[in-house]
Amino acid sequence: MSDAMSYWVEVETEVGVALNNSGDVILMSPFGFDSLFNYTVTMDSKRPKPQDFNERLTTKRWLEIWPRLVVNA
Repeated sequence: MSDAMSYWVEVETEVGVALNNSGDVILMSPFGFDSLFNYTVTMDSKRPKPQDFNERLTTKRWLEIWPRLVVNA
């Protein structure tokens, strides 16, 4: 897994997918998947960019689409 993946704007979008040699799907996330499945979105502390984070919340309409989403900024 690339270390660069751990510097994206939000922790929960830091997800990668690959196929191994057997053709199995491998899911990767430097912060795990718990927060993703617990309806949270968290600004990455390694790359704290509040303006970009808030812009993505707005333009992607995450709070409209997922009203139970908890924002950790």
